[in-house]
Amino acid sequence: MPINAVERLEWDSQFFGYPVARIVFDHQGCDNLDDLFKQLISEKPRVTYFFVPASEKKLNKLIAKKKCILVDQKTMFHKTTEKHAQFYNNIIEFQGTEISDKLINLGLQAGLFSRFHIDVNFYNKEYESLYIEWLTKSLNKTLATKTFITRKDRDIVGFTTLGERSGYADIGLVAVDENFRGQGMAYDLIRFADNASFDLGYSEIKVVTQLQNKAACKLYEKCNFQIENITNIYHYWQ
Repeated sequence: MPINAVERLEWDSQFFGYPVARIVFDHQGCDNLDDLFKQLISEKPRVTYFFVPASEKKLNKLIAKKKCILVDQKTMFHKTTEKHAQFYNNIIEFQGTEISDKLINLGLQAGLFSRFHIDVNFYNKEYESLYIEWLTKSLNKTLATKTFITRKDRDIVGFTTLGERSGYADIGLVAVDENFRGQGMAYDLIRFADNASFDLGYSEIKVVTQLQNKAACKLYEKCNFQIENITNIYHYWQ
């Protein structure tokens, strides 16, 4: 991934139907910010994602002055994998690949704090399309290796997906139906994924959420995760 350079995102551009770019900044700051904006004006991507370490206060202020919209404080949680014995809800591995309306509804609930949902400049159902695609590719094991669910009667009311990234276990989508929250389902789903990661031989498990998603942050802290880093994400529209 290029650092401090404009990178055209081919997948995003094709999926959304307009040019999308990304600029990732590291902890060294940036000496060529004005040149990057000149390049953006010249190349005219419709939207550019800026990824900036939250600790880089000066750089964040400079980017905010460029009419970039802060849409996410991407928060990475991590922990050492471990075994858990007691569960309050019945969690099982989902074996299907078909996308039901119930799963789609849960998948969309998983993204309510997503920058693609919060940023009103996305007006062509980008958020819905993106999360349905994420769900589809998770169930068919393109983006995840396992999906865990919990039911009430016959209905799936909660799920989480588990995959691998850079040698660690990676929790992807997490959702519990709004009508069944407060019953420890999300807590059990995360710990069940932790168990599976331990059994698969992973020493570390990570999950990403938004700092604004206080319920999710509280959940991961309750499950013994700690914050590894926070990245501010801005959208710059042309």
